[in-house]
Amino acid sequence: MTKYLTVGLSFLVPSLMAIAASPAQAFTLSGSLYNYDEADTKVDYWLTEIDGAIQFDFKVDTEVNMADLRGLFLNINNESLLSGLSATAASNPFADIDAANFYSIGPNDFKIDSRGTTNFGFGGGNNLNGGGRNAPQYTMGFDIGQQGIANYDIQGTSFLLQHDTQALSLDLFTESMFGVRLMSVGENREGSSKLRGETPSEIVALEPDAQPTPEPLPTPTPVPTVVPTPLPTPAPTPESREVPEPVGILALVGLATTVTRLRRRHHS
Repeated sequence: MTKYLTVGLSFLVPSLMAIAASPAQAFTLSGSLYNYDEADTKVDYWLTEIDGAIQFDFKVDTEVNMADLRGLFLNINNESLLSGLSATAASNPFADIDAANFYSIGPNDFKIDSRGTTNFGFGGGNNLNGGGRNAPQYTMGFDIGQQGIANYDIQGTSFLLQHDTQALSLDLFTESMFGVRLMSVGENREGSSKLRGETPSEIVALEPDAQPTPEPLPTPTPVPTVVPTPLPTPAPTPESREVPEPVGILALVGLATTVTRLRRRHHS
């Protein structure tokens, strides 16, 4: 069973986002998170439950503002699972992001701090420091690319989060605080932004897209039956009425005359 948790991170006032269901039965959490520091930015992400793991897909909304994705900060509702978590890169799910702007995480890009922090020690400004004494803390951190856009200019990433002994489910991430670090923001690529917010509590089941009723196949045009043209009835052969040859007639006359003479002699 595939399940989805989808949320957008944005400077905008929280609002419901439209989520497209997968062909299979889908489950989703949807909403908006907004930034609290500097430039206006927006990041969308989707969480998908796949065979006991959770796939995270993050994407910068470049229609709001261009930015370089530098860090991800997550929490999980059951912190006893932290020690068994691991993350591996997933393939690029975004058709509009090419390989140069997509980042595949490596083994050193994922860190855990069970006490909670806003700085996992990645360096290069990848932190969510600030926000006052009551700023949220995070137990999982991801380092994306490098500071500056000379070598990396990332607008999307995707990875699988799994546990050594237990299947993960979407309810481990409901009402959970997430954060994103963006750098090189704006047209001049000199801005900076930090985004954070809490995911909704409700996992909504989406009906699968209705499958269109296939159009009936057209009725084939019947092949006309070919009736052979009857052959014409041959004309009857006329009966033969042969006319005796003249020689034959003379012979018969002579024979009759001879018979007549013999009869007369006999009577005389």
